[in-house]
Amino acid sequence: MSCSGSHGRWTLLMGLLILLYCVLASSAFAFASEAPKSSLFSKYRTKYRNRYHSTTTTKLLASDLSLESIRSTLIRQEETIIFALIERSQFLYNSPIYQTSSPLAQSSLPLGAVFPSDQDPLDQDPSSNSNILPLSFLEYMLLGTELLHGSVRRYTSPDEHSFFPSLLPPPLSSLKPLTFPPELLSSVGNANEVNFNSVLLKRYINEVIPLITSPGDDDQYGSSVLTDTLILQSLSKRIHYGKFVAESKFLSDPEGYQKLCEDGDVEGVMRLLTNEKVEEKVLKRSKIKAATYGREPLSDAIPTKSGSKDSSIRDLVAAAAAAAANAAVDIMGDGDVGMKLKPSVVEGLYRDLIIPLTKEVEVEYLFRRCGCRCPDRKKEIWGL
Repeated sequence: MSCSGSHGRWTLLMGLLILLYCVLASSAFAFASEAPKSSLFSKYRTKYRNRYHSTTTTKLLASDLSLESIRSTLIRQEETIIFALIERSQFLYNSPIYQTSSPLAQSSLPLGAVFPSDQDPLDQDPSSNSNILPLSFLEYMLLGTELLHGSVRRYTSPDEHSFFPSLLPPPLSSLKPLTFPPELLSSVGNANEVNFNSVLLKRYINEVIPLITSPGDDDQYGSSVLTDTLILQSLSKRIHYGKFVAESKFLSDPEGYQKLCEDGDVEGVMRLLTNEKVEEKVLKRSKIKAATYGREPLSDAIPTKSGSKDSSIRDLVAAAAAAAANAAVDIMGDGDVGMKLKPSVVEGLYRDLIIPLTKEVEVEYLFRRCGCRCPDRKKEIWGL
């Protein structure tokens, strides 16, 4: 009787241990085989994975690429960009980190980088396309970051784009490749491979940094370049979301875009995809957020001790209202007292860089999507 009872308990214990092992193993596998679920595409990955293991496959609906869904993602990205800009503005310009002629420049690639097989690493002819070295301190840090992130498949995701794609090795072989719906972006004309990071990097150094920093050198090179890397990656993700915007708009009017692209009418494509009301909302929202996030909260307006819960709520509401009033004054007058970064600067970056560059990505994508060659506008529009 006792042996039988012991055997039963032992069987039950083993069963529980096996169940626990299965749960832990499946959790570990899920962590190693999925990208972070912080973007619009996490639901696509889940949906497509379920279909992949099913016996039937259903195409994604056009509503999965709705502009409303994409815009909600773009709105969430604004906080990341604005906070990173504010963080960078606390340091001075620190020009040596952007110069390939400064002592901070590196004459070799970071460990793990793969030099393109068709380029000579010793070729330093400025007129040659293989003129990669030396790297500025920013480029060295940016490439090193991409090597680490790329090893865990960051740049296999359709919403991520490398600044040095030809120098990155394949992801770790121990990680299972991520699979995305082929309908998400079109591969016609390699439209899904549109990459404007070369333009973004040059404009960031030449235009953005002088706007958000004060002149001078405070020797905070490491801190500055770390923040630069975060800003560049955030801006890259934002402008390349234009490909998903373009795909959504193409699906809504394929004949219209096809005709314009076949006629080589770049301005016509630009007019068709432009929504001025939405752009105006983006500009206003970016300015409001910059004014709100760019100043310290009015914590002094909140008493340290409150008599009741109702009075505490009133104090918090009053402090929030005062902060909102100050933010409104900053927006209207572009005041900079107590501001970490002028709201007008953030608004200007969206107006003059982020929105226009996003639309250039959209135009390039649409031309390729329609099987047409897009005129090279990098020199005409951006002077590059």
